[in-house]
Amino acid sequence: MYDLTLENFPRLEGEASDDFRIMRAVSACESGVLYIPKGIYEIANMLEITNCCSLLLHKSAVLKAVKDMLYVLKYDAALSYPDLQEKDGYLMPSDDHDAEDWNLFIKGGVFDGAGMAGCVCLNSFKHFTMRDSSFRNGKNFGLKIEDAGSTWTYELVATNLYFKCTMPGLGGNAGISSNGGDSHFIDCIVVDYTKGFELLGGGSNRLTRCHVWGGPIKPRNEGELPEMLIDSVNFLIDSGDTILTDCYADTGKTGYLIKNSTRMFGCSYFNNFTYKMDDVTVIDHVAGKLLVSGGMFRKTSPVATLYKGDKKELIWQDNILDGDWEPDVI
Repeated sequence: MYDLTLENFPRLEGEASDDFRIMRAVSACESGVLYIPKGIYEIANMLEITNCCSLLLHKSAVLKAVKDMLYVLKYDAALSYPDLQEKDGYLMPSDDHDAEDWNLFIKGGVFDGAGMAGCVCLNSFKHFTMRDSSFRNGKNFGLKIEDAGSTWTYELVATNLYFKCTMPGLGGNAGISSNGGDSHFIDCIVVDYTKGFELLGGGSNRLTRCHVWGGPIKPRNEGELPEMLIDSVNFLIDSGDTILTDCYADTGKTGYLIKNSTRMFGCSYFNNFTYKMDDVTVIDHVAGKLLVSGGMFRKTSPVATLYKGDKKELIWQDNILDGDWEPDVI
């Protein structure tokens, strides 16, 4: 169900890309739902949505960067909770909750940074749904949550998102990078981004059945590791009270880099030694309290460290170790 379709907004004479027609459609669809049909849409100027227009994309609708820009799409949802007031240095919504729009979303489609742009940035939302979308070849970021200038960002529900890089030259990027809190990431898969998830702020985020892995992109130079495995981190957690459930760190130099209090239930690590990456660390516990329960951690390379950190802040229970770990590894 949608209010307008992009089919009714063709390119105008002299327009060499599709960003102009998309923004005309967005402007005409304030607080509505815009449908974007199947097709490849060339984006030469960043799309910016600030009028509470939600997007419904055909699964084969591709928004593809054709020039350098910050993001293919930047969405700011500040208007979804009107009458912002400054409190303690923050812009906060008024108490008129009936005026808020809790149903904003982006669903479907492919956001292709093509190595020239980050894919999507979400700012200033209070509850937002993103699902069934793919993020390809994001420069710096696949999905960035709470970028510079964002206001009071929380309650993202992100489901069935797929992130993949297929081109060289993007080492150091992140699939999902978030400064927001109170958000749920469910069934999200990140392939060949240097950092899979990095939660850098906020708190009370929940990750369920998320899988991060790398290796297919070739080395930058002969004799090196595959590009995305250099300094790779599957899950970087610097967000308080984070819970990871049934998450899988697969072939990263560091599986779980923990910098804030975290609970891990049923999580796993595996290093596909086909890519010749050795001297890996499963859990690097830098700060905060850490509970690890019901996990399975496999040693597949000659040199592997299961845990680094302050064991006084660690609760380790009912985990399975596979491979030739030393008996006193924990």
